[in-house]
Amino acid sequence: MRTYIARLKRRKRKQQHVSYLENRINQLHNEVVKDILKGNDKLKVYNKARLLKKYNRRLKLILY
Repeated sequence: MRTYIARLKRRKRKQQHVSYLENRINQLHNEVVKDILKGNDKLKVYNKARLLKKYNRRLKLILY
């Protein structure tokens, strides 16, 4: 019974993490697009794009 409860807790935590990552990825994508259209600082956009790529990779690993 303990292992079942532990497994349920892990599944819940994983689902929360996945939903957080998906929301953050969407948010970063929108920020990058807006910054590019506005013509903001390239370094700022570059850092956000790197974070976006990193989060996408992490999400793929978690969902695999």
